[in-house]
Amino acid sequence: MKKIMNTGLALSFPLLLSACGMPSSEELTGDVKEAQEKVKNVQVKVTGKEEGSSDYQVNGVQEFDFKSKAGYINTKMNGEELKMYHDGDETLAVAGEESTKVQEEEKKYVAALINNAMELQQNPIRYYQKYDKNLLNEFDVTEKDKEYVLTFNGDKDKKQKIVAGDAKAYYKITNQGSDTAVDLDQIKGKDFSLVVTIDKETKQIKKVEKKQSYSVKVDGKKENSKSKQTYTYTYNQLENVTKPKVEAKSAVASKDSRTETPSKEKQAAYAKEAGQYVDALIQATVYQNTDQFVAKHPNQQDKKQVKEKGEFQKSSFVEFFETNFKGALSSLSSNITDEQLNEVSSAFLKALSSTKYKIKDAAYSDEDDAYVVQVEIQGFNDASVLAEVMTPLAEKYQAGELSNEQLVNELINGVAKRYREPVELLPAKTVPVHVVRNGEQDYEVLMQDEYLLTFAQQS
Repeated sequence: MKKIMNTGLALSFPLLLSACGMPSSEELTGDVKEAQEKVKNVQVKVTGKEEGSSDYQVNGVQEFDFKSKAGYINTKMNGEELKMYHDGDETLAVAGEESTKVQEEEKKYVAALINNAMELQQNPIRYYQKYDKNLLNEFDVTEKDKEYVLTFNGDKDKKQKIVAGDAKAYYKITNQGSDTAVDLDQIKGKDFSLVVTIDKETKQIKKVEKKQSYSVKVDGKKENSKSKQTYTYTYNQLENVTKPKVEAKSAVASKDSRTETPSKEKQAAYAKEAGQYVDALIQATVYQNTDQFVAKHPNQQDKKQVKEKGEFQKSSFVEFFETNFKGALSSLSSNITDEQLNEVSSAFLKALSSTKYKIKDAAYSDEDDAYVVQVEIQGFNDASVLAEVMTPLAEKYQAGELSNEQLVNELINGVAKRYREPVELLPAKTVPVHVVRNGEQDYEVLMQDEYLLTFAQQS
């Protein structure tokens, strides 16, 4: 989901907090290096979003033992689960119900992915330093309660260099055995941000928030990639790194349901199901109603699995709104508490609850190789609502009448209050939502923004 907030209205104020008494960027990153080198093992919770040739939400867990060099990655992308494991003796991969002990080139691929992730998670600051030798001096340092917050302040050229270097390293790994050709020399970095939260007492990294964007040529065609990830760390609590179970299974030939064009009769049936899925997805995201997600979903046989998917969509929607809201406030984000974020997201959902929609039509598109669902939406002007609160506060802040803390408090309270008041619905607008079929009664919306940005409009 792209930013629901209008970032032009989000007031990218400079952080004016005094740095007196705080360590310098170089001093603090030095302390972090020493602390991270003493870590024996780590468990990392991963959340994120990828936008590019296809969009997907990412949740997962990573585990690493830095002595034995064992690593485990469990990744869920739009609900699809992939597990990988590697140590000195074995390399394993589990995708869905298929589990295998990988060999030869595939083993090199899995091992390289895990080793690269292990290097990143042992010390993310040191990891990115290989693309910018002066990185240790290029952080703004702020403090909040029992934490220090490091925010990368490198210029545009350095951001682009870091992103390009990291993307090239990634594609060097994923190109192994791939049918697609990625031109590594044509990777162009666009933007990069890195915020690292440090425990004041232990100097260990507690959380990393990273955003990056770049362009790349794949099979001669330019593609744009935009991603954001959040890593949350727990240290020295693992008895053993998780090792997936491998079961011997006979190979079963299968066909991707999207590789063949269905008959006209099936197209009509699948289009109806695609419309049902969009209806269900809107209920889970915009209206936070997982019961209706289950009731409207085309798959009525496995309601437990459908319920889990609905809960995932529901929580992801809120999580990304809060991440985007906080990120849009730039340097002021360190002053925002979780309680304040919850208050704003709850109020935003209240405003969304007054909107209306109707599934108008659904049909297969040969041109898009997808099902196109027409959704009629009566949303509200989110940009106008936010401007009512933000414009006068910006004027007071720039005049020196508000401190950072006062600004954040008034902003949060004002936005939450305004969202809870009645919002004027705009005239109905019909938008196309593109849907692909992933299997029997299983569908995926390629770009949720196709409908989300009409519920909360930005102009």
